[in-house]
Amino acid sequence: MEKLTLPIILTLILLTGSSCSSDENSRVAELATRQLERQAEQNQRMAELQQQVASGSRELVEADARSRQEMVTLHREMQTERNEIGHQRDQLEAERREIADSRNRDPIIAAAITKVAMVVVSLLPLLICWLLLSQKIEPADEQQMTELLLEDLVSAEPRLMPPAKTDPNKLRLPDFPQPPDPKHPTERST
Repeated sequence: MEKLTLPIILTLILLTGSSCSSDENSRVAELATRQLERQAEQNQRMAELQQQVASGSRELVEADARSRQEMVTLHREMQTERNEIGHQRDQLEAERREIADSRNRDPIIAAAITKVAMVVVSLLPLLICWLLLSQKIEPADEQQMTELLLEDLVSAEPRLMPPAKTDPNKLRLPDFPQPPDPKHPTERST
């Protein structure tokens, strides 16, 4: 705009100087002055507009930089959240696998324990028999056996041999009078 102003001003000045009448000269000078004032006003407005555009551009650039920084921050936060979600998903998958393995393994362990218990229970009588058979039993001498059998026969309630079904009117051996035993003075005679 300033490039156009200079030729217009020069043209007006030349016209003013070459004109014949002073009224015309004053009108032309007045028009040139008004034109110059308008041009100055326009230049002033243009400068203000350029300043506003420059400050608006600066604000726009600053706002763009802030928004980009916010986007970078949000992107980082999203990436952190994605990593956390991925980590939690991996933990959940590991727990799911562990539970599935446990579900498959527990019945097998229970069956194995049951079978081992059955084997132990079935071998227990054989172990007892083996222990009984492997013991060394000293044979009793004849005198001890005879005394044991006689005591059982004479007792009112025999332990080794069941009582014979006898006639209640018949006397049993303990019912007969017995002589006192010199070996056992504490026994009583009937």
